[in-house]
Amino acid sequence: MIRDIVESSVLITALGAATQAAAVDEILAAALGEGRLAKGKLPAIKKKLAEREALGSTGIGNGVAVPHVKTDAVASPVLVLGRSAEGIDWSAIDGRRVHVVFLILVPTTATQEHLALLRWISSLARDADFRRFAKAADEEKVLRELLLEHVKD
Repeated sequence: MIRDIVESSVLITALGAATQAAAVDEILAAALGEGRLAKGKLPAIKKKLAEREALGSTGIGNGVAVPHVKTDAVASPVLVLGRSAEGIDWSAIDGRRVHVVFLILVPTTATQEHLALLRWISSLARDADFRRFAKAADEEKVLRELLLEHVKD
């Protein structure tokens, strides 16, 4: 399941955004551009993401953020990874700037997929080698291969 999601994921090797809000906009625009989202659904998705962030920062530490929501705006799981060389202030729990953003959108009925993705990404965030290689990966192919190397299913 995770392998399929990674293979269809949208990868951004150089986020240009300097702020959290701009990064989310850039990531959603990339997903839209790749046909993973419908334009008319963007306002609802942005609202849900803002509501989730208001509950507590999705900056989970070690330079990683995982904005994530369950929403009727998608029919299947959507994963977008954005990489920022400069780092973005995400109010992360450890106070560090975020260099890797995993955006997860899943249908409201996809609880197991949602939890599996969160567990997988959490393990990546704790892996110093993964973080180092992800931060340095400046080509989409390299980044996708790195992600696939860490899929166990």
